[in-house]
Amino acid sequence: MESTLPSGYVLKNAWHPEFCALSDFSTLDKIQACLKRKIIYLMGDSTLRQWIDFLSEKVKTLKFIDCHGSGKFKRQLLLDPERNTFVQWKKHGHPFMTVEFYSVKDHDYIPREIDRLAGGEGTVVVATLGQHFRHFPMNIFVRRMLNVREAIQRLHLRSPGTKVIIKGENIRETYIDQERVGNVQAYPQYLLTRDIFHGLNIGFIDAWDMTTAYDARELHPPNHVIWNQIIMFLTYIC
Repeated sequence: MESTLPSGYVLKNAWHPEFCALSDFSTLDKIQACLKRKIIYLMGDSTLRQWIDFLSEKVKTLKFIDCHGSGKFKRQLLLDPERNTFVQWKKHGHPFMTVEFYSVKDHDYIPREIDRLAGGEGTVVVATLGQHFRHFPMNIFVRRMLNVREAIQRLHLRSPGTKVIIKGENIRETYIDQERVGNVQAYPQYLLTRDIFHGLNIGFIDAWDMTTAYDARELHPPNHVIWNQIIMFLTYIC
């Protein structure tokens, strides 16, 4: 996890990181080849859930499986039986601030979710935290991120081949309640995320710099921004 500040730039509507060369995923065959025999766990908020929604549209062989949950934030699962691809999204634990209904029956914290994984070659974990912590004191966010770091270290001790990627949080709207959930509160969280996970053998997707470069001032960025985040993700795992 080594990246510059800023970590890249946008040219011709494509993200160009300063610290690595992106792989070519311009065709469906290349995407499917990368995802083949992968077990992917997406853990975080709705900005990461956008990935699984986008992948289902981009890769038609990935089909949603009904997990019989309830509410908008139920567990999401994509499967491609022919290529043995498994992609799961699950919301992170409290605090989870939303006006939408969701069940807490399977509600759990990311460190505990990571501790349950066997890991190994072909297993990928992507985690993101931040948006739902903007309402609370910084020490709550720091403690949670330190717990995630320790869980990653335990995962790598038992399964060194597991790939882990941290997605930073993105900027959001400027017309919202800036005193509670604005970008001023989020920027220190972004910097702390880089510092807390520095030194681990993991990947980092700098969504803050990406959404800033795209001027995507929306909680849920448009699809072309999401696709460039996924290209970074695919480059890390393949």
